[in-house]
Amino acid sequence: MFDIGFWELLVIALVLLLVMGPERLPEVAKQAAFLIRKARRGMYRLRSEMQSELDATPFGDLDKARQEMTDLKNDIKQFGRDLADSAEKQEVDADGNAEQGESGKGQ
Repeated sequence: MFDIGFWELLVIALVLLLVMGPERLPEVAKQAAFLIRKARRGMYRLRSEMQSELDATPFGDLDKARQEMTDLKNDIKQFGRDLADSAEKQEVDADGNAEQGESGKGQ
């Protein structure tokens, strides 16, 4: 989150040790840990409430509808391909029958 490394934490700890002194440092550390824990708990609670609100919205229905439309589009494309293939096959068959009919007339 803050991208603080080991050396930065060490410098902060040394500054706190100099400013607070060794007597008050454990008390300040406990209070800081309590406040951090409280802030994390609040963030987790906020995140879970936001997630539950997002899950309750109709966005899931929109995703489902979008998927159904995509499936329908793919089905229509496939139907068009099948129709074109069958039309080509009928043309080839008709051309083949016409050629056979013409050759049969000549005999």
